[in-house]
Amino acid sequence: MRFLPAIMVLPIWLTIGLREDDLLSSSFETYYPLAIAMIFGSMIAGSTPIGGAVVAFPVSVLFIGFTASQGRDFSLMIQSVGMTAASFLIFLTKPDLMIKYGELVATSTFFSLIGLIIGFQMTISSFVVMCIYTTTTAAFALILAYVEECLQKSKDEESLTENQESLCDSISTEQKEPVNTNMAADIEEERNDTIIVKESGTSIYNSTIDLVSLIILSFFGGIISSQIGTGSDITWYAFGSLVYNSRKYNNKISSNELTAASIIIMTMTSIFGAVLRASTTGATAPTKEVYQALIACSCLVVIGAPLGSLFLSENNQKRLKILFYVLALVQLVTFGILKVKMNVLAWSIIGGLLFFVCSSIAVMDYLVFKTGFGGIISRNTNTSNKAHEQTQWET
Repeated sequence: MRFLPAIMVLPIWLTIGLREDDLLSSSFETYYPLAIAMIFGSMIAGSTPIGGAVVAFPVSVLFIGFTASQGRDFSLMIQSVGMTAASFLIFLTKPDLMIKYGELVATSTFFSLIGLIIGFQMTISSFVVMCIYTTTTAAFALILAYVEECLQKSKDEESLTENQESLCDSISTEQKEPVNTNMAADIEEERNDTIIVKESGTSIYNSTIDLVSLIILSFFGGIISSQIGTGSDITWYAFGSLVYNSRKYNNKISSNELTAASIIIMTMTSIFGAVLRASTTGATAPTKEVYQALIACSCLVVIGAPLGSLFLSENNQKRLKILFYVLALVQLVTFGILKVKMNVLAWSIIGGLLFFVCSSIAVMDYLVFKTGFGGIISRNTNTSNKAHEQTQWET
């Protein structure tokens, strides 16, 4: 059952390859380097919040010689095969995901598709598209590194501290004299009522902010996907980790759940985009080279992406994310050497946008997350205040 999509796709792939004269052999002969690269790309797409386009787009454009539009078409089409297989496996093994976050995933997918449709109507030069790809990938590498290395570790430390404090409190309570049970129950009920009132008054406001943020990010993610073949998954992960999880009264979405949802969202965006591109006629239609590359790689990614989904464990995800960081750095350097060269304006825009992302992360950390990345003083102050309040309550 885990590999049912592969069982269904491979006979169709083989029939098309053998039916057309010399299509199968000529496709592999021409695009075998891309096929090898997509083995790793499909596993990254199936186990991390980054689509296979992070490999498909730069390899096809920088090394195979595709234009930016050909790289975009290939990325969407190959993801519609591989990430569909990965999504099937996620639905099979994590059926509760859509129950918990189905509304958020549906909203993100819907507005990503709207952004995709509008983005297809835009005509952007190949150089600008490559700048968009390079900047987007590098920016997401920064966001992902912050979430993994700062935010997640801070949550683990806070959880450990809370467990230690809870253990100390329980020991201290056992050593104290018994108190009036009715009085304690009244105080606890009053506190619970206060918390419920605060939550009911705040949740509507937070939900509105969450909804607007999700719509805006998903819309721009769809536009980015229309140009480079990926983007909806990136904006969803940014929303979930930096916006939704920053809300005090939201149930936090774990890293694995964010990753699984991003795969589903990018799958739907890729399928829709691939259908729109395949049905396009005239001078802007996908070229024969794109379909040949698809034939060469689809038989591999339909197996590689589900295998990647099986790697949704903490240790394997860390390895693949380190691989993504390396790829982001390599593609930034490669694109700079081969394409940007001495273009001061392009470097200024890329550098300015990356600086804006770093600044935004620092501000969010200082004001909201307080992990120590940008708010060590603030975090220490809050810790002292909480300790003082705890002492007063116990007294």
